[in-house]
Amino acid sequence: MESSLGDRLVGLLGQNAVLSVDGYEVDGRTPQAVVRPADKLQASELLRWASAENVAVTPWGGGTRMGLGNAPRQTDVVLDTARLDRVIDYQPADMTATVEAGVTLAALQEQLAPGGEFVPLETALPGRSTIGGILSVGMGGPLSTSYGLPREWLIGISVLNAAGVATKAGGKVVKNVTGYDLNKLYAGSLGTLGVITEASFKLLPVDPESGTLMASFPTLQTALSGGRKLLHSTAAPMGYQSVTFGASRRLQDSLHAASQDLGLGDEETALSLAFYSGRANATERRLEEGAAQLLSEGAIAVQRIEGAGSNGLLRWLTDAPTEIGTNSALVMKVSVQSKMAASASSECAGITLSSQAPDQIADPGFGSLRLFWPRPDDIQSAHFMEPQLFVDTINQVRQIAHRYGGSAVVERCPLPVKAEIDVWGNAPDSLAVMQRIKEKFDPAGILNPGRFLGGI
Repeated sequence: MESSLGDRLVGLLGQNAVLSVDGYEVDGRTPQAVVRPADKLQASELLRWASAENVAVTPWGGGTRMGLGNAPRQTDVVLDTARLDRVIDYQPADMTATVEAGVTLAALQEQLAPGGEFVPLETALPGRSTIGGILSVGMGGPLSTSYGLPREWLIGISVLNAAGVATKAGGKVVKNVTGYDLNKLYAGSLGTLGVITEASFKLLPVDPESGTLMASFPTLQTALSGGRKLLHSTAAPMGYQSVTFGASRRLQDSLHAASQDLGLGDEETALSLAFYSGRANATERRLEEGAAQLLSEGAIAVQRIEGAGSNGLLRWLTDAPTEIGTNSALVMKVSVQSKMAASASSECAGITLSSQAPDQIADPGFGSLRLFWPRPDDIQSAHFMEPQLFVDTINQVRQIAHRYGGSAVVERCPLPVKAEIDVWGNAPDSLAVMQRIKEKFDPAGILNPGRFLGGI
């Protein structure tokens, strides 16, 4: 075993439930033990024991977003939910499904596909990202303008609290309005209030037709301005995203060749993607109208992508924050009112880190901007990138976000920088309420201690 703590867990749960700690680091910290419960009963036993022993527990889904959040104060045991992977109930006629938290999004969509339905959740790396992890992080994707956040589709949830006691909120039917909506409390709480074990969702029918408009613009600001007008027109897409020239160069090979015909030639140009789906005739009409409108709003060229190419573009854009972020020195997400996105983007473009301006992926419909500052080309220059340089860059971006009434979260940065900041930003007025909720749900503070806003 990796530690005496691991030996004790073998005695509690059995040899098969305790894994090697290799590959389970959290912000550079290796846990003393990793547990993969066979069922909810074992997960409950672990939490009950951990609460009594004051052992910190870190919930782990697919591990794709474990870098999000502040560095944990304590990392004792990782609770891996991979074996909680059943689809418990699927009612095609009611358009609802209930699943365990360890099911990956890709596996769930595959099981729903024969019924012509899907759950409108978006995540990078869906073959690894689990339902529990998606809900805990609570973020959307390129189609957030239409789908909103994961909590919008959640109708019921089952959670183990820090003492291992099972609780439920909502139910398995869409019309469920009794009591407090605890679904929204757990969604986005980063596993600090409980360990999600099951979730029930509203589903949507799979649209028969889909397509994408890929357009080039002289600048990112003209792309965002044109996109906002398109989103408020009769040809509005399901989602609209604009990316800087540097980000567009990372298009997968099969689509990069197509983008060359759009006039992407210098570092000022930007690429926009408008996603459409629905009934065949309506989608065809909106694609045609959308292309004409983008050209009238200043697009250099517009190209229509259908079939596998369209699906590939959506997949690329959904994965892009993770894939580009892996090779970035600093990644931030800025959230502002949608009407302020273009202005905030323009100001953020001038914020440099070690003389490098950020690449951007911007959503003028949802009001979100992701900023990616590249790593230095040579290792030597990395020695000059002191934590204070990062902190100064982060503070400048947060000042811009604050002026526009928004917020700025640090999604990726070097560990020494995390020690200097709260990645979630300044504490909101509601922090005291959030702290009281944390104390009520997790009085010993054993669940992901320190990782959420304000050190919760």
